[in-house]
Amino acid sequence: MALKLIIKSFKSFFEKLVLKEKSPKILALSFCAGIYIAFCPFVGFHTVMVFAFSWFFSLNFAVTLASSVFVNNPWTMVPIYSMDYVFGDLFFKLFGINPLSFNPSWMDAFNSLAFKYTGVSGISFWSFMIGGNLLGIIISVILYPIARSSFEKISKRV
Repeated sequence: MALKLIIKSFKSFFEKLVLKEKSPKILALSFCAGIYIAFCPFVGFHTVMVFAFSWFFSLNFAVTLASSVFVNNPWTMVPIYSMDYVFGDLFFKLFGINPLSFNPSWMDAFNSLAFKYTGVSGISFWSFMIGGNLLGIIISVILYPIARSSFEKISKRV
């Protein structure tokens, strides 16, 4: 019973979006921009990025913000940023590059504090930055055709 109500409210929400925007392409681009922002490693700048992306690329602000916040929220931050780091680390290892050699000087202090309080050492700033951006781009590109076809189906139905 509750599941049917949730599904019905989601359908109603997407139908209202399609009626308001009228462009499945813009809705899909807005959704994928929000997904990229959610995986983006620029912690603390996600809301600013939503405003900037929506304005610069003429995207639907509500869809961009909703997809960003739905994916990256306080409950999902740690797993997302962990995936960003692991993906970046694997990327560097794939090319045989040691990302620790490119760390900025302030990362030494961060690494010593991290080791002191958690026992974790050798954290790479660039693994996090490169991994987050690449993962965000890859996931957004993969989701674009799915999002566009979904919004097109909804717009035909409405």
